[in-house]
Amino acid sequence: MSITTFATTPTSPGNDDSYNAGYFDGELDAISKLPARMATDRASMADQYDPLWAQGYADGYLHQIQVTYALAQKEQTA
Repeated sequence: MSITTFATTPTSPGNDDSYNAGYFDGELDAISKLPARMATDRASMADQYDPLWAQGYADGYLHQIQVTYALAQKEQTA
């Protein structure tokens, strides 16, 4: 039996790590196929507390969607 432990990332407003943490979270949500509407809602709610995280989240989500689309197009043409 194993127990999963989660490591937290400090996301104090104005911290560059906050942007990176949001970017990573956005990428993971895009990979897990979170609907765009829910991703937008999540970023909107977070914006008032940590704008850098929210911006990173939106950027990461959109980037991963573009990468996934490009890979799918590449597979169709191959």
